[in-house]
Amino acid sequence: MKKTQIYLILLLFSIISCRNVEQKKLKTETLVDSSKIEQKNEPKITNENTQAISSSEISEVSEVSEVSEEQEIKENKNKLKIKFTKIDSTDYLDYKQKYSNGITVDKTIVNEAGNSFTLALKNADKKFGCDIDYNDCTYYKGFLSSLNKYILTSCGKGYCGTFLLDKNTGVRNFLQSPFDSECEVPSLSKSQDKLIAFSSSVFDRESFIALYKENVETKKIELRKFDSFYTSDWRIKEIIWIDNNSIALKVYEKYGGKTGSELINTRYLKGKIE
Repeated sequence: MKKTQIYLILLLFSIISCRNVEQKKLKTETLVDSSKIEQKNEPKITNENTQAISSSEISEVSEVSEVSEEQEIKENKNKLKIKFTKIDSTDYLDYKQKYSNGITVDKTIVNEAGNSFTLALKNADKKFGCDIDYNDCTYYKGFLSSLNKYILTSCGKGYCGTFLLDKNTGVRNFLQSPFDSECEVPSLSKSQDKLIAFSSSVFDRESFIALYKENVETKKIELRKFDSFYTSDWRIKEIIWIDNNSIALKVYEKYGGKTGSELINTRYLKGKIE
């Protein structure tokens, strides 16, 4: 009988102990859940949170800008219609002798790593330089007197871009290219109301031509709008104007030969702008 009573007392004690443990566990879980809910509904505002939000907003704006630029290129592709016919090198050289792009080059300006040069603007001189490791360089290409603009190429890690710098206002207008490589020196039409800029891919057989036209009201070439032509048939070495609606091109397949700098499969074309 005594053994039975002892056994019942021990059993009762075990049950009470288990209940106490469960209640403590439940209370702890409830407190944890409440803290989670409180943190979610009432976030603590800090400078760190503000910076994170700002960075996110800036990132979204940057992505939109990049997409818009790509869309602009795609929207302008193939708007410029050019009918090409083959010509020989003699015809091309004849056209070239009769054409002048109106670009003057200051021979005293040297494009070298570790050096810098200064261009005269209306209100103040502008200095450009080139890092010793060529990671950040600006190259002088010449001066287009009819537009009163300097031609410059800016290069960083993995990209290059060509822009025109207005001598009076200091405004920069980048010439359009879908590639990472720079545009070649632009060509101005004989009537000086059209400007052609072109570039070719470094990696693939691709070329891009952008045509900028004179604004009827301002009588100046509009550098923010352009018609464009794209091809994967050849790369472009040079473009010259024959007349106000015709151009001549020196094109090639790729670089190669013993030196690696020879033009492979060079040919000449005449293009009629339609």
